[in-house]
Amino acid sequence: MKLLIFEWAAGTFTYNDIIESFAANGISYRTVSYQFSDKNEDEFFEKRFTRVLKDDYYDAVFSVNYFPLVAVCCHNCNLPYISWSYDNPLDVPDIEKTLGLPGNYVFLFDRIQTEGYRKKGFTNVYHMPLAANCKRLETIKLTKQEQALYAADVSFIGKMYDSMFGQYRELMDEHSKGYIDAVVAAQSKVYGYWFAEELLTDDLMKRINDHFRELQPDTQFILPKEALAYAIAAQITRTDRLILLNLLAKRMSVNVYSWERCNLLQNVRFMGSCDYYGQMTKVFKASSINLNITLKISQSGIPLRVMDILGAGGFLLSNYQPEIAENFVDGEDVVMYESIEDALEKAVYYLGHDDIRRQISASGHNKTKELFSYEKQLGKIFEISGIRVYAK
Repeated sequence: MKLLIFEWAAGTFTYNDIIESFAANGISYRTVSYQFSDKNEDEFFEKRFTRVLKDDYYDAVFSVNYFPLVAVCCHNCNLPYISWSYDNPLDVPDIEKTLGLPGNYVFLFDRIQTEGYRKKGFTNVYHMPLAANCKRLETIKLTKQEQALYAADVSFIGKMYDSMFGQYRELMDEHSKGYIDAVVAAQSKVYGYWFAEELLTDDLMKRINDHFRELQPDTQFILPKEALAYAIAAQITRTDRLILLNLLAKRMSVNVYSWERCNLLQNVRFMGSCDYYGQMTKVFKASSINLNITLKISQSGIPLRVMDILGAGGFLLSNYQPEIAENFVDGEDVVMYESIEDALEKAVYYLGHDDIRRQISASGHNKTKELFSYEKQLGKIFEISGIRVYAK
């Protein structure tokens, strides 16, 4: 069994854990790394990658996240292309032009996102939850100095999302502004169900774009519904993160790990960014509570950050997500909240109950180890793709 792995040259979070699983199961592989300036058009890449495919024998091509030009090259060479994504939404313009190519096997961690594509006829898109390499994470230990450095009542890893929502809204007419504000207000109150995009009707989008052209007659810009939906989701998520972190910081110590320093956050300790394969796990182990606030547009799936926290044995406080609730028991394996007030109340409670918190952390870790190993998930992926690699 031999795979060709395409790796995004800037790096992908799960790559090392996946190739560790391949090696442990006797799968030989070769990796090709590249970074596109345009994911849909790159003549140099197509020629070079096609040559690589033809110069040796491969049973399939595999990548973390989906890449249209890899799909095109594999299709032209009659090779299966298997991708497993941790992004939602997928950061691929015009993805539907190549998604349905014969030989594509596309695996997404969010079930509702998967169902959306399958309803459009993309029957080669499958649901596959992400994984955690618990064996590796269990070996990571903290020194006394590291324990002191990373210790916090609450830790949060993530960005604040600098959304385009404000810029888009400024260019709308007053009627559209009022409607969009109502959509944002309604969606902000609901966790675990993303309905905002359904409310962005064709008539509304035409009205918005017509007004854009009235303001700027020479513009060629057309605001797609998907772009406005993402901007709304990013804006709501940004607001949720700012409000909750500020409220928590009034009651307890809060460490924030991010590339960017946000001046709207008060009384938190900015820790800078943290390395995925080293520092991040130590943060989860040293923190009393690890906070997950999912991007609002992610409708049902278990985000990679949740797998990372549980795999490390950290205590998870997360917004409600349907697939977390389906696989983990709230209050026994994880703790979920359904409003900012609920999150604050639960953070205060569990911070004051160390024994209960440790029991929940251990239970969540054990269940993750049982249900979501890379061997288990990759075995399912290859079986669905018609390639028997992993022993059952």
